[in-house]
Amino acid sequence: MEDSLKTEIIIKSVTKIAQQDGIPVFVVKKGDLDSGIILIKIDLLNGKGQLIRRNYSYSLKKNKSIIEYIKLHKEIELEYPKLQKLIEKEIKIDADAWVVEIEDKKGRNFFEKI
Repeated sequence: MEDSLKTEIIIKSVTKIAQQDGIPVFVVKKGDLDSGIILIKIDLLNGKGQLIRRNYSYSLKKNKSIIEYIKLHKEIELEYPKLQKLIEKEIKIDADAWVVEIEDKKGRNFFEKI
């Protein structure tokens, strides 16, 4: 597997990029500093949001490692209590996961810029 950036560095970079646009980013839960998966909660500031997982995988078709973002629910948006339950479920599966919240009415995922 190729070398990749440490999770902590990725999150710090995304935080700086988002803040340049005036968008707050909060680390809700710290995970493994080197290789923890990242759960991205996008707070749409209307009582609803989205939950996305950053995956690092290998593409046989492209013959290289790729980063993909997978929405963890079928609905376009979920209400906060449902999002929280989904986050808790994911943490039970992987206790080393990070949870990062982006507060953005436009629903942008700043991790896609890294």
